[in-house]
Amino acid sequence: MTTRAIVKDAARDTVRGDPRVAALVAHFETVANGAMRDMPVVNRALRVEAIGFAPMPGDAGARGAWFAMLITPWSMNLLWLPGAMRDSVQCPRPAGKACLRVGNVDFEWIGAHAQDVGAYACCSLFSPMFEFAGQESAAATARAVLAQLRGREAGAKGDGKAVASSASRRAFLLRPGAFGSAA
Repeated sequence: MTTRAIVKDAARDTVRGDPRVAALVAHFETVANGAMRDMPVVNRALRVEAIGFAPMPGDAGARGAWFAMLITPWSMNLLWLPGAMRDSVQCPRPAGKACLRVGNVDFEWIGAHAQDVGAYACCSLFSPMFEFAGQESAAATARAVLAQLRGREAGAKGDGKAVASSASRRAFLLRPGAFGSAA
């Protein structure tokens, strides 16, 4: 799949076609083809892909914000693109940190900024990405994590085990049945 197709898919995933999504993918493609190209942490079987952009689930304290997963050849991050509304939890400034609950899990987010995107924040879930054989397994894992987080909003219990409100992201990801057969 070409970069153009990935950007097109990312833009199509948005509810309102927010142009920041395509710009974010393009930004990380530039990084992948530039500064990260020869780094030893790069899994060459992977490419940049944005998955599942949708409004932030529930009362996450960031109404109007977008929430998704970004796969790169060196990391998999939850992404938070702030909305237009001022809210109780502001997207952190670049290199700043903020705690934001998604579903029943508190995540620590690190702020960033990119041209044509503006402010956004990331929460790293996997880095480096060598445990993924290819794009399909990384994308399946990303979709499974998003399903778990979004399912929590509606009170779904997934495998019947609740996630404690103070659970770490590692505990959330590694608990039995977290991914079913996707991982």
